[in-house]
Amino acid sequence: MDDDDHRYDDEDEEEGERLPAKVEDLAQASVPTSLKGLRACMRCGIIKTLDQFLEYGCENCPFLDMAGNHERCNMCTTAFFEGQVAVMDPGESWTASFLFLKFPFSAKWLRVDAYLPGVYAISITGQLDRDIEEELESRGCRWRCRPVGADQKTGMS
Repeated sequence: MDDDDHRYDDEDEEEGERLPAKVEDLAQASVPTSLKGLRACMRCGIIKTLDQFLEYGCENCPFLDMAGNHERCNMCTTAFFEGQVAVMDPGESWTASFLFLKFPFSAKWLRVDAYLPGVYAISITGQLDRDIEEELESRGCRWRCRPVGADQKTGMS
């Protein structure tokens, strides 16, 4: 057998198939880099460390301008959240569908079906500043946080 038959050709791979779009999306998933100091975006619920919010902001909510702004990160994120769900294909997540059968939530219930893959909080407690709420309202955006003591059965804002 000729050694040339078994060689690895870098050029063929580079010119060959690209990764499927879903695989490329997964490579961009935002996951916490540590279990300490986790925070959830009060608008979309994605969970990351404070350092990640400071470095990258919120990929689902770039208009909140959290990257590089410690004060804005503290205003738009909270450490008060319950539960976590990893959603890798927000539009078609079978995991989220399974959770919907077992528990009363899914990717669509969490309203993450249009978001990037990542780890999301199930419920979020906190209050956005009125200025931020007004900005979100003017954009037609909804947010997921509930003020302390709010009735959790009424659904999300």
